[in-house]
Amino acid sequence: MRERLGIFVDGQWHASSGSDIYTVINPTTEEPYGLTNLGTDLDVDRAVISADRALRSAAWRATTLDERCAMVERIALLLAGRTKELARIQAESMGGLYRTALALGGSLQLIEMYLDSVREVNFEYVRSDRYGNTLITRQPVGVVAGIVPWNAPVRSEVKKVVPALLAGCTVVLKPAPETPFGAAIFAEICAEAGVPPGVVNLVPGGPATGEALVRHPLVRKIAFTGSTATGARIASLGGESFKRLQLELGGKSAAILLDDVDIEAAVPWLIRGNWGNSGQVCTAITRVLTPRRRYADVLDALAAAASEQVVGDPLDDRTTLGPLVTQRQRDKVLGFIAAGVHDGAQLVTGGGRADVDRGWFVQPTVFSGVDNAMRIATDEIFGPVTSVIPYDSEDDAVEIANDSRYGLHGAVFARDEAHALQVARRIDTGSMAINGFYLAASAPFGGIKQSGIGREHGPEGYDSFLEYISYNIPKTLADRLSNELARGARRSGPP
Repeated sequence: MRERLGIFVDGQWHASSGSDIYTVINPTTEEPYGLTNLGTDLDVDRAVISADRALRSAAWRATTLDERCAMVERIALLLAGRTKELARIQAESMGGLYRTALALGGSLQLIEMYLDSVREVNFEYVRSDRYGNTLITRQPVGVVAGIVPWNAPVRSEVKKVVPALLAGCTVVLKPAPETPFGAAIFAEICAEAGVPPGVVNLVPGGPATGEALVRHPLVRKIAFTGSTATGARIASLGGESFKRLQLELGGKSAAILLDDVDIEAAVPWLIRGNWGNSGQVCTAITRVLTPRRRYADVLDALAAAASEQVVGDPLDDRTTLGPLVTQRQRDKVLGFIAAGVHDGAQLVTGGGRADVDRGWFVQPTVFSGVDNAMRIATDEIFGPVTSVIPYDSEDDAVEIANDSRYGLHGAVFARDEAHALQVARRIDTGSMAINGFYLAASAPFGGIKQSGIGREHGPEGYDSFLEYISYNIPKTLADRLSNELARGARRSGPP
């Protein structure tokens, strides 16, 4: 069994102040896989104090953007050298496909994007108007609490830690208890890459650990990815001390197939967008809205695609669908399927446990006869369950798509791409894809409504890691600074 007990503080591992242990179970074998701590309030306090001390240290405050970029480049190199190890951990601890996990969720590409995007951030500039002259700077927000989910190990850590480092912040990372081992390696890689002690800390744990981190008075920003319910709790707790919030939450995204859709071309994207990572993806396009006259064809195509899926061991290259992360998650998904049948939806295919000797597997499932009053159409299931919903007009499709408390992602499929974009512009959501599923790495990503607050990725992804500070200055100083900045002198944090 793997074992990573303790907390990572000041650049090294220390014993936890508590004795509560979480056993990670391999979802394919249902056997114990590893042990990790459930961090205590004292553990959190120790880590946050370390991060705050590092934030205020002269050495970290003096680092230039170029120096921090060099650290992040070294992190990427070290990460690249351990992809096979990290991919195997992901497959064995949460059931992600090994061959897919070798890409680490695009983590290396994300790091490249963050390095490129930070160069577009204007950290210091002068503004003059009839009322005076102002030096405007953008300075690190402070200690960041990075609370990450289990469904995208390594990628999630990169999204919280790397922009924080480049902005000049310090971080306390709390991985999900189901997937602590990749996060532990990532913290060690940061230290090996030359990130100073205390700048990146890690406390494993569950909800109580997360709440202690959110409540801590020295934490200035919460960067969280996870469920809407947990995000609401974080917003409530963080609001008590006016912490900066960046919350990437749940979704119930719609894929709208227009009347001229090429079904054969769309189905592979629908499969990736519905059943990728066994449906455990916040952006999953699980509501497939289809013109009524094409409805039967779409159902047949999805049923055929489901029959081609290979459910099994994520270490096997033939497998296309691995297990769900825990027995609790498997049972929750089966409960949604039962609710769909109870509410009157019809199973086209799937609907139960996969025919595998052991493991927390669910068959890829397609429902017909679904309307927006059913739980399978309104709630985030986080499993391989697709609802196909007919519509009579494009206005009807837009109304159905927007009839959701979520607004994270979505897609429109049509041969006429310009028309698809026109329809996509009418959907209330944070992002949309045209004839696809994924977004470009630098596209600002995040939700509206109950899908979250703030954006990640691109230059916009730095906004919540930085504070605007304004200085009223005399005109002579304003002219001098303007000339210096025009010559390329630019700081990326406090002088």
